[in-house]
Amino acid sequence: MTEQRGAKIRSELTEGQRSRACRDDQTVRPSISVARIRAKVWLERDGRFVIGEGGAELLAQIARHGSLAEAARKIGWSYRHAWGYLRRAEAVLGARLTTPRSGKGPARGMILSPEGRAVLSELLGARERVDRAIGSPPRVRSASR
Repeated sequence: MTEQRGAKIRSELTEGQRSRACRDDQTVRPSISVARIRAKVWLERDGRFVIGEGGAELLAQIARHGSLAEAARKIGWSYRHAWGYLRRAEAVLGARLTTPRSGKGPARGMILSPEGRAVLSELLGARERVDRAIGSPPRVRSASR
């Protein structure tokens, strides 16, 4: 049946017939038990986005590995994206989230500032409270694991 002819036939049906025809074409999943409620958590300041769950994962990986490059690699972000994300978050917050670690080789890298640790802790706590409330498994792992 051509698209034009199908549209003509549908237009000739009564409202009740159209409703039943649409309903007959729909399929219903056998069980809603596989559906899950999901929620996102992010931090804002004065209505401006600061950092979300991806950023929390980035901070956790920086704390774990001591390197922005390694943290970005672990979460699948480019170094440039991770760097820009942190700088934007710091600009909105007006505080540094990380501190560079000087040195050569493995001694060199990045650690979380006290503000960065506080932001990470706050986001992880909020995420855990939301997960408990809706019954979802945790998504962001803390830096201590």
